[in-house]
Order: sequence, then structure tokens, then C-alpha cells
Amino acid sequence: MATTCFSAAIAALSIGAALFTGIVQPGAPSAEILSLALAGLTGVTIASASALDS
Repeated sequence: MATTCFSAAIAALSIGAALFTGIVQPGAPSAEILSLALAGLTGVTIASASALDS
């Protein structure tokens, strides 16, 4: 579960960096898809971290 947590966190950081540094143009369809992927990976990261905690 630790591997899932760390890999999801790294992927979320990479997508966030692409979105918020301007590499992907705001409003582009790819930006919308990346935003959904970022939300999903954030959820996976939080779920994995809470599973590690218990």
C-alpha cells in the first residue's frame, strides 16, 4: 500500500505541475482530462495514506 500511496502522490504532483505552471493551456480539453486525473489520483493518495495509518 505504501507503493501505491507514493506513486499516486508523485503522479499527482507531476500533473499538478503541468497544470499550474502553464505547460498545458488553460481551457484546453487535455487540461480538463488532466484535472479529472489529478482529482482521482488525489483520492487514491488519501485513501492509501489512510490505509497505511490503520
